[in-house]
Amino acid sequence: MKTLYFTLCSNNYLPFAFSLEKSLRCNCPDIQFIIGLVDLKDEKINYDEVSQSLILPCFDLGYQEFDDMLTRYNVIEFNTAVKPFYFEYLFEKFKDVDAIYYLDPDLYFYQSPSLMDTYWGVNEIMLTPNQISLPNKTTTGELASLRHGINNLGFIGIKRGVQGVGLISWWKERLTNYCKIDKCKGIFVDQKWIDLAPLYFDQIKSIKNFGWNMAWWNFSERELILKGNTYYVNSTEWPLLFFHFSGFKPGNKNATERLEKREFEILDNSILQKFFADYAEKLRQNDYDYLSKLKPKLKFYQEPSKKKHRFGRFIKSKFNNLIFRIFKV
Repeated sequence: MKTLYFTLCSNNYLPFAFSLEKSLRCNCPDIQFIIGLVDLKDEKINYDEVSQSLILPCFDLGYQEFDDMLTRYNVIEFNTAVKPFYFEYLFEKFKDVDAIYYLDPDLYFYQSPSLMDTYWGVNEIMLTPNQISLPNKTTTGELASLRHGINNLGFIGIKRGVQGVGLISWWKERLTNYCKIDKCKGIFVDQKWIDLAPLYFDQIKSIKNFGWNMAWWNFSERELILKGNTYYVNSTEWPLLFFHFSGFKPGNKNATERLEKREFEILDNSILQKFFADYAEKLRQNDYDYLSKLKPKLKFYQEPSKKKHRFGRFIKSKFNNLIFRIFKV
């Protein structure tokens, strides 16, 4: 089976994307990996020098919808909204590819990603639920799942087929207009929509493996173990495939900045201390100290810049957003 992997990020998240790329190539040197740049290129960055992979800016895909989407989305919403568009484009461009995996830039692989290919069976959609074991009491991860969706969309695999292509088309149409952070309306960017996917598609593989997508939201059921040079989760039955460093910033005492809770402190856990320190060093080796400070070059919540009527369109966009926020239509 021929596979392709891609991630999405703005310029300030490139250190994460480069670290992900190196982890993939370390475990699988011939991997086909693409960095989708949801931003404009920065003249101060030599993209060809820092990555072996194709760096594909979002506006090179040719979707006219993107200009309009920028008028109503912020940087997080837009970065997630373009995901099904990239899936569609990549399946069309690389006709020999059987399956495509999307990976958040802040994932890091500790084994070969080719292991994932053995889990498909007859399915065409692959997901990782936030938690997979029944807890004794209410957990932070359960509450996060109610707010953000039961699967973490930092990972999703889609296979070429009727249901895979059908999911992309359905998802793309929804995210064109409704990829918002609006929990009061039951929407959380691209992720909450996938809660509905089992209603329409039955070839979905839900991966219940402790070694996939370990992150702060499943710390209550997963413990990292180091045996020799290999990381495991809970026991040697579950080797760590990939970890999700969601919300992590080098120098922070917590595994994530999303929630300031005692359960996410890493200073008193020797294994996690080393684990996160090693990842922080990898980010710094990929120019984190400079790149992380860059501001996105795309302009959000305003009309695309055009010479004719530029100021009038800008005012109209601001007015429409003000009305939207007041009346919450």
